[in-house]
Amino acid sequence: MTKSYKDWLSLDIENIEPLELSSQQKAKLKQRVFKQTVKKRVPKWVRHLSAAAIIGIGTVTTVATAFPTLASQIPFMKNIASYFNNKDTMFENFDSYATEIGQVQTSNGISMMIENAVFDGTSLTISFALESDTELSPHPFFQGNFIDVKGSVAMGGGSRLEKISDNKYVGLANVTPYFDKEAPEEVEVSWTPQAFYVNTDKIVKGDWAFHFKVSKLAGELQLINETVTNYDVTARFTALEKNDMSTIIHFEYEVDPELLKKWPEVTVQFDELQDNAGNKYTVHGNGARSLDNGISYKSSATIQSIHSSAKSITFVPVIYFSLGSGKGMEIKEMDPVTLPIK
Repeated sequence: MTKSYKDWLSLDIENIEPLELSSQQKAKLKQRVFKQTVKKRVPKWVRHLSAAAIIGIGTVTTVATAFPTLASQIPFMKNIASYFNNKDTMFENFDSYATEIGQVQTSNGISMMIENAVFDGTSLTISFALESDTELSPHPFFQGNFIDVKGSVAMGGGSRLEKISDNKYVGLANVTPYFDKEAPEEVEVSWTPQAFYVNTDKIVKGDWAFHFKVSKLAGELQLINETVTNYDVTARFTALEKNDMSTIIHFEYEVDPELLKKWPEVTVQFDELQDNAGNKYTVHGNGARSLDNGISYKSSATIQSIHSSAKSITFVPVIYFSLGSGKGMEIKEMDPVTLPIK
């Protein structure tokens, strides 16, 4: 096996120009993916996480070879999250709190490198990179198995993978595992992608298999009880889970069963909020889980760590009424919600 990892050593990341997304690419990133993981005592759950695995037709496969120590020799592997920090402040403290993974595997001309991972108690974020002998699409998609967390009863997630130079790509993957009980203090992670898309008609198959453990970030839980009801939908905000890197907003929402006769899929989420000092935060939705066919859901959303001087945060929940499968949708805003910060 011959790999040009020396090319990574000479890569000048300071002079890499970010690529602008086309309208079509932005739409793909915003695409909502419905996914169900089948395990013992399977619950129904949904959604709202960007681009996940896509099914396609394969080519020749070769056996992967692992080089766990190679990542430490590649300076580029040490700052993947900082590339995305230019576009999303959520990741500005990622490297400070991440667990170093440092695993590299090569198969069929593609080296996949897992750099770091963070588990905040709700979602798991992983930084990774690709080097390919074959030019892939500017935003390659995975085919096959996405990330799995041992002990979870359901899972949803997606990834962002972007080209930064010839045949080199950086990515962040995010998943939300659901557990029957409280989240464990340490999660055991498996990731076994089976192929990457060259274009819509061609993929490169391979054999990559990563296994690692990530400890949960220490934090504190603030219980809250704020409720808003509009358009036969009730949203109840129950807790703020705070750690040094992020803040997770836990909430539930219920839908009038009569409303589901007209709109079989109803979702509540919010994209931006601000604190009482005027600081704005981008929101990352963590999906939602329903055990009663869409009448009630448990959900959460993550923002960067709230400024220490903040006394409250305010946002506007948005209801998405959908007929499903692109058949039609309506969007309505709920009343603003203000949550106290202690």
